[in-house]
Amino acid sequence: MNVYILDTSVAIAWYLEEAFSNAARAWQERLLSGRIILIVPLLHYWEFANVLRTLVHRNEITEDLAQEIYDLHLDAPLERAEPDERTVLDTAFEYGATAYDAVYISLCLSRAIPLITAEKTTTAWVTKLRDRIEAVR
Repeated sequence: MNVYILDTSVAIAWYLEEAFSNAARAWQERLLSGRIILIVPLLHYWEFANVLRTLVHRNEITEDLAQEIYDLHLDAPLERAEPDERTVLDTAFEYGATAYDAVYISLCLSRAIPLITAEKTTTAWVTKLRDRIEAVR
C-alpha cells in the first residue's frame, strides 16, 4: 500500500473550495477507499483548526460550519506520527522552510515517503524536495 505524508493545505481543500479542490479530493477518495495511508503529525490538527478560525474571523465561513468541518476531519482515518524533534530546526534551516513546514518535511525525509502538498512548486523547500513531493495544484 502506498503511504504519504499529508500537508494541511491539501486537507483543508477536502472541505472548502480551492482552485485545487478536485485534485485534493482525489487523494481523499483514495484514503477513504483504503488504497493509500496518509500520515500527519499532531501539528496538522492545530494548523487545520487555525485555518478554520481565520476563515471565521474573516467572515468567510460561520463558526457552526467551522466546527462541523473540524469534527468531520477529526474522524478522517489519518495515521499520526511525529518527527524527531531534534531534526526540525535543522530541517527548517536546510530547506528554507518554516518550523511548521519542517515538521512535515522531517517526517517525509525520516520515513522516506512522499509529501502531498498544495504549496507552490516555486517555494524553496518544495523545489529542493521535488522528487519527494506530490504537488496538488
